[in-house]
Amino acid sequence: MRDRRDERYYRAWMTHRHVSRRGLLRGLLGGGRQAQRQAALISECRAAGRPPYALAEAAFLACCDGCGECVDACPYGLIALHEGHAWLDIAFCACDTQRCRACVDACPTGALQPWLPADTAWRPQVGPHCLGRYAACRLCQRACPQQALRFDDAGQPQLEESACDGCGQCKIACHDGHLQLVAAVARGRG
Repeated sequence: MRDRRDERYYRAWMTHRHVSRRGLLRGLLGGGRQAQRQAALISECRAAGRPPYALAEAAFLACCDGCGECVDACPYGLIALHEGHAWLDIAFCACDTQRCRACVDACPTGALQPWLPADTAWRPQVGPHCLGRYAACRLCQRACPQQALRFDDAGQPQLEESACDGCGQCKIACHDGHLQLVAAVARGRG
């Protein structure tokens, strides 16, 4: 159905509606405040998993110059350079986020800081055909050193965000490939 609101409609509507100067400014500036909050949230969301102890995404991108020192220092070979910045590729081995700090010690730019949480910002996403939904597998749940991933009584995967550090043990344990890691907001940074 076509909208029949024309100039006459809006003129009549405005004559019966009082908009104060304060209300007008509040409406105009309120949208800017909301956009600022959205921009801050988007900047904390990562495009890829980063090495543990990485700064917030915007600061990390500003500090990391792609020197490759962390790539050479990683004993597991998990860190690679992508578009000039370090990122964590958990494809064949999990990251020992709690004990290994080789990448932090090697970073000359300060993009990786030992006082930050050891969070890679990778989060598990369990696929719809996961065998653990039917209590047949659940290797990912048993492999999680932080006990952040579990299945509820209905067989639905539940992730405790505050406990997950993105180490990737769950992905490595899933031999059927029904669990993927997706980039998210790192703990203590958003």
